[in-house]
Parts: sequence; structure tokens; C-alpha cells
Amino acid sequence: MDSTQQESNFEENERIIELNDLIEKNIEIEQKIETCSFGESISAIEDILSKANDIVQGYEERRTNSIELVLDTELLRRNHEVVGKAIQYNTNFTDRMFCTAINNLVFKDNSENWDELCSLACQHGTPFFASASMLPFIDVKPKEHIPKQRAARKSTKNVEEKRPKQSDKLERKGEGSTAVNHVMRQIKNIYRAGNNQPIPYFKLICNPHNFMDSVQNALIISFLVKENLISIENGTDGLPHVKVNTVQVSTTEDSNQDICCLDVELCEKYAKHYNITEPMLKRADLDDN
Repeated sequence: MDSTQQESNFEENERIIELNDLIEKNIEIEQKIETCSFGESISAIEDILSKANDIVQGYEERRTNSIELVLDTELLRRNHEVVGKAIQYNTNFTDRMFCTAINNLVFKDNSENWDELCSLACQHGTPFFASASMLPFIDVKPKEHIPKQRAARKSTKNVEEKRPKQSDKLERKGEGSTAVNHVMRQIKNIYRAGNNQPIPYFKLICNPHNFMDSVQNALIISFLVKENLISIENGTDGLPHVKVNTVQVSTTEDSNQDICCLDVELCEKYAKHYNITEPMLKRADLDDN
């Protein structure tokens, strides 16, 4: 950085400090408006304006959006507010009187002429040339909104659902598959021991000592039905019965679904109905561990 640039930065920092000091003086004047006379308040503001003009004199071409420009604008705004408060507290001049004066000056003979007010203001006003940074939106045009077009969806053909000829779920290793295999072996043994007669569904799944075991048994039974290893049909008593499928037949027809609301009361009901004292399905050793 050359010496000219350093000197320019130093002068700018000095002006920023002086403008901050003037803003603090403005705040002090505002706090003393009610105790000071109108003339004292206006004289103090005129002193601030004079000093502010001396600070910015010769530096009209300041960098846009700089701290100095913001402070100068803030000081100007505060000066206007203090003058307005001084008029409010120390004179009988009200906003209604101000509006009435403008109305009488502008509206005459049923016509509107704002040039009367402008000509009067120009006699007592000083032109102020604002930086371009204070008018950022004067030439801004709204962005053109271009609606987005949705991409055409690709048509998908309905594929016929087919059940696999052989499922690998029962071949997987793990606690879940072990429990399923264990239940299937027990069902086959019970089915053979009963001379291949259907087994009452609720008698098969209910555990009178543990409701959660009954829930797990129902889930495993539903899985075995899905795999076509067993089937559930209505018995002569109107209740569901479980039958082991000796030949596994794959079909493309839609499967039927039954919904069973299993709760503690239902389990207790069928435990009494079938006089169940011990569960038919025993837990596997792996599940107990």
C-alpha cells in the first residue's frame, strides 16, 4: 500500500471518529430538550450541522456504502428528529397546524398546486446531492419469472406379480430363521401325532403363561402361511384350523388375507375354551438364551 492510500485511509478514520462524536452530542441534546429552551436546542443543532459540513467538505466523492457515509446519514436523520422534538416540547406548533398550513397553501380555489409549496421551500432550503448508493433501487427492474416446466413422466408398465418357486428365507441363518424352523418342525410333529387332522389355530398359538409368546407364535404362523408351508381354513366349529401342506403349490392368484385382533383377553378366552394348561409350541433354546 502506497503512502497516498495510507494517508487517505487515515483521514477517513479521523472523519469517522468525528462523526461518532457528533452523534453522541446529538443524543445529549435530545436528552436535554425538556429542560432547555427552544433557542438553546436549535443553536446546539446548528453547531452540529456546521461541524458536520466542515468534516465532509472536500470529500463529496466518498466511496459508496462506506461507514462514513452511513454515519453522515444517521447524523442527518437524528438532527431532524431533535428539531422536531424541540418544536413539540417548546412551542405551541402542532402537527395539525402544520398540515393546515400546507393545505391552505397548496389547495386554493378548488385547485391543487404544489408549486406554491416548492417555491417557498426553495427560498429557505439548500440542495443536497445524494450519492448513488443512497438510491439503490431507482432503476431496478423486477426479475422476470419464468415458470419451470415439469419433465414428462415415463410411463411404467404393470408387471405381473409372481411368487418365487423357492424362497431362501428359511435357509438364512440367525435367530429369526431358527425360531421359524423350530416352530415348523413342532407343527409337523403335532400334525402327524394327530393323525394328520387340522390343528385349532388358537390352541396352537396360545401360551397361557406368556402373552408375548402367543404374539410371536402368531407372527411365525403368518410367515409359514405366506410361504405356503401351512394353510389356515375354517373348521367344523367355525374357528380357524391349521393344516400342513404336503405338496407346496405355487400360484399366481391373489392370496386371501385375514385380520385377527390378538389381545390378552382373547388369549385367555381360548385358553379356557381349549382347556390349555401348557403351550403346544415350545420356545427354541436359542430364543431362551
